[in-house]
Amino acid sequence: MESLMDVAGPLGLLVLALVDSTSMGTLVIPVILLVVGEGGARRVAGRTLLFLAVIGVFYLLLGIALLAGLLPLIESYGHLLTSPSVMLVLAVLGVLLVIWSFRLDPKSVAKRGGAPEASARKWTGRARRASGRPAVLISLALLAGLIEAASMIPYLAAMGIIAEMGVGLGRGALILVGYCAVMIAPGALLSLVRLLLGRRADDLLERVHQWAVKHAAGAFSWTVGIIGAILALNTIGPALTWLTGGS
Repeated sequence: MESLMDVAGPLGLLVLALVDSTSMGTLVIPVILLVVGEGGARRVAGRTLLFLAVIGVFYLLLGIALLAGLLPLIESYGHLLTSPSVMLVLAVLGVLLVIWSFRLDPKSVAKRGGAPEASARKWTGRARRASGRPAVLISLALLAGLIEAASMIPYLAAMGIIAEMGVGLGRGALILVGYCAVMIAPGALLSLVRLLLGRRADDLLERVHQWAVKHAAGAFSWTVGIIGAILALNTIGPALTWLTGGS
């Protein structure tokens, strides 16, 4: 199997980090905090940066823990990934991810009677209630990280890429620092805009919020589909060769 690193590499990590930067925790909630926060621009921006720092550190520590478990497994059992039976399983998994991505698409969710933006609206309400209390903001950041971790396919894909780089835990952790910095960079940049422009940035921030709410589900759907397609394309050939007896 062609390595995921060969296909995606550092550019893939950057793309995945940018996708993660548009999630509820890294963009939607911070923008709401910037819009509804009370007090001066410095206080509002500072509290938003506190939220971003907590969620960034949460993902960094989670990523280091995942790498600490992945690296020994790859070192001991990585050769099994090239076995035909495992490739068949990975090819099926890739196809299932592509199928799932279509079901995650906001238009598909709406056709089934669902509300694609319901989750984002719920988080918006939570952010409004927590905006003026730093201790509650920290709890909200941890809650967002824990809940989003359940659907962290882009982040897991990034862990796989870093693990296949063969850089070890130390350098892998440094790469994760950069990854998490990219994740929170848009929110941090908008905090700087609030700090510099004050309430004059309200219109811009509200437009960013509406865009983030509208596109967060779609971005996740596309990412799942792309990861599934890469996985399937890199395993389906050897898997079919094995199933057909090499013919």
